[in-house]
Amino acid sequence: MNQLTKLFCILLLSMICNFSFFGTAKLYAGTDNIPVFQGHLKTGSGGHSLSYSFAKGDKIQITYQVEKNKALKLIQISDANTGMKLYAEMNQPTGNILVNIKDDGVYTIKFATKSLGKRMVKIDIMRIPGGKKYYNTAYYKHNEYTPEEVNYQIDTMLGYQPVITNDTIIPVFNKYYYQNIKFKDINKQILGQAGVHNSQAAGYNIGLDKSRFPRNAKLKCMTYSVSSVLGGAKHWSIANTAVTIGCVFINPAAAFAANSAMSIIGPEPGNEPVQYFLSARESDIGTVKEIYRPYNRGRKITNKGKDFLSKGFKNVGLDRLSNATSGTKVKEYSEADLCFDQKGKVTQLFVMGGAEPNTKMFIMANPERTQAKNTHLETTAIFYAPTYRKIKAKRYIYKAQLQKLEKSKTKYNKSSKLRSIDF
Repeated sequence: MNQLTKLFCILLLSMICNFSFFGTAKLYAGTDNIPVFQGHLKTGSGGHSLSYSFAKGDKIQITYQVEKNKALKLIQISDANTGMKLYAEMNQPTGNILVNIKDDGVYTIKFATKSLGKRMVKIDIMRIPGGKKYYNTAYYKHNEYTPEEVNYQIDTMLGYQPVITNDTIIPVFNKYYYQNIKFKDINKQILGQAGVHNSQAAGYNIGLDKSRFPRNAKLKCMTYSVSSVLGGAKHWSIANTAVTIGCVFINPAAAFAANSAMSIIGPEPGNEPVQYFLSARESDIGTVKEIYRPYNRGRKITNKGKDFLSKGFKNVGLDRLSNATSGTKVKEYSEADLCFDQKGKVTQLFVMGGAEPNTKMFIMANPERTQAKNTHLETTAIFYAPTYRKIKAKRYIYKAQLQKLEKSKTKYNKSSKLRSIDF
């Protein structure tokens, strides 16, 4: 035998006698040890189970080792059909177990670790034969059906009992009655945006007052309508009382010179529409007034001026003055501050629906600066209620004549059991 052959034999013997945890499976001495499972399993705290069939007189030899030498929470051997435990061991990182099998059957071997995650376990399961050397460790599910006689009763109809008659009053539908109720009828003048006043917007809750609903009636539909016309000459007024009507008409140039913010609120043909919003908040009435006030334009101009000054201070290195100027901005109002789901400009608006609107605040504003708008808002609801006529009638009652019959039927109860293929 040359040196190379000797070296190969030494290496082969070394591999057989000394294997690593995740290396080649162990070779067992003796021909009676039959491998059932050799390999690795990943298992966690819920456990992993292996099931095999063993014969009476067999011995199960199990060796295991957990990676990183961590302990198993549990290794357990039990009867797969009855759940009866044959063996249990806890808190061991390695083990070499030998269990005697007293009866033919299917047995479950469960491995569980303590960790929440998964751990690898190296496992060797060997069968040491008892009376049956050649035995198939596979198994199958055997179903048995056991007959059972079930007795029960049923009702059978023989005919009818003597008829029972009596007189009764029954209601019969007659017709529907309708009622139209007006909930709001409001005339309101909305002034132009220019001028010292707070009447450039108005808002109303167009929801229906439930206390006014007719008794036993249902709502068929609700309507609301808006109309807008120009204000008449009698509504003309001067925005600032410091400037008189006389100076306006005698010398309008002097009047405007006296007060550049002065404006006349009056009719301008062809511009009747009003701006409306359907809002969810009553407080939006005040916000709309702020949006349409002339001061809101002044706020925008003021803020732009402060932005200009703040930027100028920053450019020359005066950051404190820049921040102070920027921090004194005034509140500008816009439609972004409102909670509405519908808006528009209308002269005539009529809406009819089967239910009240979801957003019940109806807000109107005057989009013009120097003209008043006379508005009319009306809300109505149509209700309906059924009516019935009462008539006399004779009622006939027929009761069945029944008799109990005894019957029986076979039912089958299913039971399942795991069995050896060599059973």
